Amino acid sequence: MDSEHTPFSHKKTHPRQLGIALDRWGRNLVTCCPFHAPEESSLFFYDALGYWRYRCLQCGNEGDLMEFIIRSRFNGLDEASAKEEAAEFFGSSSANAEDKELQKWKQLGGEKVKILEAFVSYCYWAAAKSETTAEFLESRGWTVGQAQLYGIGYYSGDPEPFYSYCMLQGIERHQVTFYLDNLELSREPRLTIPARNAKGVIHSVYGRTLDDSPNPYMSFASGPATIPFNIQSDIERPIIVEGFFDALTADLAGIPGVCSILYQELAESHLYKLKACGAESVTLLLRREDNRRAQEFRVQRYLKMAENLGLRMKSIVLPRNETVDKIIRKNDADQLLELIRRTEEDTVHSHRRSMLLQDIKENFDTAMNCPSNESVGYALHSFPKLTETLDGIQSGCYFVSSQPYAYKSQLLSSFALDFLENNPNLKLIYIALETPRRQVFDRLVAMKTGLSVLETRKQNESDEINQAILKATKELIADVKNNRFEIWEDDPTFDNQELLTILKDEQKSNANLLVILDGIDHLKISDHKDITDIHERRASAMLDLYKALDIPIFLGGDLLEQDGNLVGPRPYLRDADAIYWLEAKGGNIFLTVNSKRLGKNHVFEGSLIADPNSSRIKEE
Repeated sequence: MDSEHTPFSHKKTHPRQLGIALDRWGRNLVTCCPFHAPEESSLFFYDALGYWRYRCLQCGNEGDLMEFIIRSRFNGLDEASAKEEAAEFFGSSSANAEDKELQKWKQLGGEKVKILEAFVSYCYWAAAKSETTAEFLESRGWTVGQAQLYGIGYYSGDPEPFYSYCMLQGIERHQVTFYLDNLELSREPRLTIPARNAKGVIHSVYGRTLDDSPNPYMSFASGPATIPFNIQSDIERPIIVEGFFDALTADLAGIPGVCSILYQELAESHLYKLKACGAESVTLLLRREDNRRAQEFRVQRYLKMAENLGLRMKSIVLPRNETVDKIIRKNDADQLLELIRRTEEDTVHSHRRSMLLQDIKENFDTAMNCPSNESVGYALHSFPKLTETLDGIQSGCYFVSSQPYAYKSQLLSSFALDFLENNPNLKLIYIALETPRRQVFDRLVAMKTGLSVLETRKQNESDEINQAILKATKELIADVKNNRFEIWEDDPTFDNQELLTILKDEQKSNANLLVILDGIDHLKISDHKDITDIHERRASAMLDLYKALDIPIFLGGDLLEQDGNLVGPRPYLRDADAIYWLEAKGGNIFLTVNSKRLGKNHVFEGSLIADPNSSRIKEE
């Protein structure tokens, strides 16, 4: 029936021509449903497919505007008479300025708009028949009916049925592949989400995987990346969120002007487009990041961008693990709107103050939510007294040295295995700047088996020993395959700046990251040119690294003991959160942990033992 009404309902008609009371609800219009009793405001008019349709979320009635008129006004007539009366009704109502403007923009979009809207329509109807889609939407708190208000559809990953559909619409295959240039890039099933500009003209279609993969989104059609998703015209105070479902859930709850930057960095072009649509101020709702310092600096940049465009701005960083989607579902839209209302507009000073207040409260909540009998940091089961004293290994920059010097690598390797074996959510990166990666691997296999390094490098006469080596090797391979462990060597270009860039990328997908850098004395330095002393430069670089990442970082390097005190290089002693000093005396091994930052100088003193074969170190 829908296609029969195209000349009227798809091109000329608008719900405001129907002569019924309508209220704005997000980007849609809502009214009382005339098709079921009791009447309630559950009937939505929406234009997600490029023309207006209606759907009642209670009784399920749906269709285009022609069908609405037939069912609501001419239901007592026979079908032919009802169609004639409906056609006359719409024929007597000229298209308003908004419809004419939309048609002009569609013509400017030309063939691309036709292809994208065909894809959206195809996926829209496929979603109604897909159990997979219904299950995924239900897991997110949505029904298929609600999703279709926004044109959300389902694409199986197989383009051939869509090509056949296009043939029936008079669209050639080469036209599809030209405009939907990423259609065959991925063959996995996805939700499809149309993106339109402020005029309502579609410019891209996004696809989301039906699982929680690390990078779930892609665009089926190349297009502008800086148009905020769900952007609307004539909104003075738009709300900017990060995710698709954040924006859609807020819109479904009736909050006007919510748009998404699709997990991108907010750019001045985003703000410019919002201002062009009538924005006078913007509210930015951000998810809490682990690196608060970097997030705070980023928001300060956003504030300067807004000021440059003459926009006022509010920024709100949500509590840890909270999203706009979750907050609305748990508490309702009014609570979120009240939070926005109570938040003062940003200045550089007010932003710093609000971030500080959030940090103080979160710091207290985190402390009070940790039972007294649990460690805050990562546990080292081979070092129970050390773990108890330090309350686990927490975020910090720790310098490790020893006398004899080789012991510090044995301690770092022992720590590495302990971390891997007893902290299943941890990812550890071991950066070997003094030894080849193969030697580090041999050392770890030896420590896991209790054999010497020499025994692990060739077949043994004992099959039992060979099986032990095989088992230890498989365990390390499993850690690597599961993205829990990596060993890095340096290369001619490897320096502190490159290291920071790589580790930042690692941290995006591995929140529980720990780094061991064995051989800080060999790290190449490519910045801090104003510092002449090489140790000062390396210490400054490591502080920059730690502040940017806020994770545990162990640095193995050279220190000396003189008259019972650790001496030079002074920057490592001064800048480290703690100094781990390992010393062999009279056949015994002693570990001392010193830290002036933790409230006292001598934090820990204890005796250790080393396996006579593998040199794996643990507490006595």
